[in-house]
Formats: sequence, structure tokens, C-alpha cells
Amino acid sequence: MIGYGAFCDYFFTQKRYLDLSEKKQWVLAQDGGDFDYAVLGSSRAYGAFDMNLLDSLTGMNGINLASNGSGFKDNLLVLNLFLQDNTIDKLFLQVDLGSLNSRESFSNEFHAFTFLPYWEDSIVQEVLRKDIPAFDNRLTSLIPQWRYFYFNKYFSPKEVLRRAELSDSQTDLYTEVKGGMRSTYIKNEKRNSEFQLYPQPDKVDSLDLNYLSEILSMAKSRNIQTTLFVAPRYQSDHNYLQSVMRQFSVTTVFPLGFDESDQTLFQDQGHLSDFGRFVFTQKFSEKLSNYRKKNSS
Repeated sequence: MIGYGAFCDYFFTQKRYLDLSEKKQWVLAQDGGDFDYAVLGSSRAYGAFDMNLLDSLTGMNGINLASNGSGFKDNLLVLNLFLQDNTIDKLFLQVDLGSLNSRESFSNEFHAFTFLPYWEDSIVQEVLRKDIPAFDNRLTSLIPQWRYFYFNKYFSPKEVLRRAELSDSQTDLYTEVKGGMRSTYIKNEKRNSEFQLYPQPDKVDSLDLNYLSEILSMAKSRNIQTTLFVAPRYQSDHNYLQSVMRQFSVTTVFPLGFDESDQTLFQDQGHLSDFGRFVFTQKFSEKLSNYRKKNSS
């Protein structure tokens, strides 16, 4: 057990054996990047921007670190590990009531197995011990390698062989789009069938607030300027979220001026269509430009 666990510690942290078809793995495979900004959040941040368009509009060089189903716990560890091998000047961090009540909003808000090989990192270890009580015991202190057997599905010899074969043949799905999604300037006037609408949470989870605060603290300690942003949500208002965000002394960009009643701008209630992404990328760039002018005057 100890021998195989020690092998996993090595193998699954080697960038050449990461599965580039999985977004978080692609992010962790980045090495030596020097970016003006990074986007971080859940699928709503992943699909919020056409990154190449945002680069051209702002004159900056960015990367999208967001991935599906990621709450602030995931975001904290992704950012922590990414910054060990890459640098950014600005962080655009997505916030919404789903992320602030992730245990009720997401089917799985924390993908602990992704971070298991990085146990020796103090921040990763602290979060895993808090999230998985089985890891916060004497056995884990004495034989930390046993944790791979807790998530054996993801670290089996079969998975080792699959990853080894992938390293020679896999296709990189994200680099060309800088970790984001493409957009189109052509509006599709044909509406989809009516979206199924879900109410937003009417409360926030103190645990999510704490992890959001930790992300902000991490960025501040590394002299990274953070801007919070709210991705559009079909037929939603943001009054309660605005009241929640007043406790943070960080600029928060709400989708004001974006028509959240126009169904053609959305793929579903919470995610933008290709045309919606084009429009929101432009709106966000304009907001950033206005904030820069305001702060320089």
C-alpha cells in the first residue's frame, strides 16, 4: 500500500500524465505561464467569456481556469496550485448565489479526488482534512498514502496505464480557446423551447463565504488585483446578491445593461449561448474600461 501510494504521489502530479480532456487537469498542466489575468469560477464562468475576444478588447493576455461544478473550495485549490507554476496580475472571480450555497446548489461542489496527489501542499491538505473526516486521523498522519484507496476508482493500475498511453496521443481541447469557449456575433433568432426555471437560493452558506474570503486573501497576499463578477442568469434579479457582496471591499461587476430577459442570449437558465457570450464579453470589457477610467481620474 505504501509503495503504490508513493508511486501515485509521483505519477499523478507529473504534468505529462495529466488528462488534458478534463478541464481541471488541463489547468494543473499549465507551466511557466505569465498572464495579465485569469478567470475563475464554475461552469457559468467557464462559459461566460470568449477569451480570445476579451484579450483583443482589453489588450491583455488571459486564461480561463473555471470548470463545471466548481465551488469556492475547488476554486481555492485550483488557484493555489496554478500559482505555483504560473503568474497572473488580475483575477476575475465569478460569484453567484449558487456558489455561495454550493452544497444545496451543486450535485458535487468539491472534486476532492483531483487534489489527492497534492497532499503535501499545506493548503490542499488542510482543505481535504476538513472535507473528508476519514483523512483527519492518526492513520493518515502515519501512512498518508492510504488515501488513494479511499478514491481507488481514480488511481487504479488501469488508470495509470490509461494516463501513460494518453501522454503520447491526447488532444489538447482548451489551449486554442485559452480555457474558455468560442462565441459568435450572429444572433440566432429562433428561440429554444422554454427553459426550466429554478429559484435562486435565498440564503448563503458560511462555509462558502469563508472559502471566498480565503481566495481573496490569497490573491491579496500575492499582489493580485481581484474583481468579482456575476455572470448573467435568465430572468433573474441580483438584489439579494448585491446586499451579500457589500461585506467585501472588492469591486463587483453585475450584468447591468445585459438583457437577462432575452432567451436568445442563453443556452439554459444559467449559461450563455454563443451569441450571449459574445455580447457579455463586450459588456464586461466595457465595464473594465469604465472602472479603469474612474480609478485613474
